[in-house]
Amino acid sequence: MEMDFSEIIPALPALWEGMVMTLKLMVMGVIGGIVLGTILALMRLSSSKLLSNVAGAYVNYFRSIPLLLVITWFYLAVPFVLRWITGEDTPVGAFTSCVVAFMMFEAAYFCEIVRAGVQSISKGQMGAAQALGMNYAQTM
Repeated sequence: MEMDFSEIIPALPALWEGMVMTLKLMVMGVIGGIVLGTILALMRLSSSKLLSNVAGAYVNYFRSIPLLLVITWFYLAVPFVLRWITGEDTPVGAFTSCVVAFMMFEAAYFCEIVRAGVQSISKGQMGAAQALGMNYAQTM
């Protein structure tokens, strides 16, 4: 069986457009996920039980469901919730819904990465940084 490239060449512009769209979704989702995930990690590490439990529930929820379900839920539910809040039809495009879904999903995983990284710093290293006159933010 031979591959016929004459069938593929006309589809290359559409494939390129799809690749660019995928990269846009990925980059925007990862950047938003890093920001939200860092905030969630700080909440999870805080001494406030309320903040820690809210962040923990968020992480457990989004890590326990498949990404495809999150994407579908945001695509279908966000316009419904916005209509319920504002009382008007608020169209949310597929691109926006997908970016928000990726951000929310990736934030749960990135939260655990940041939390584990901060908790892996030993007491000795923290003490050494404080002995050098560093505050908590500089130590991190």
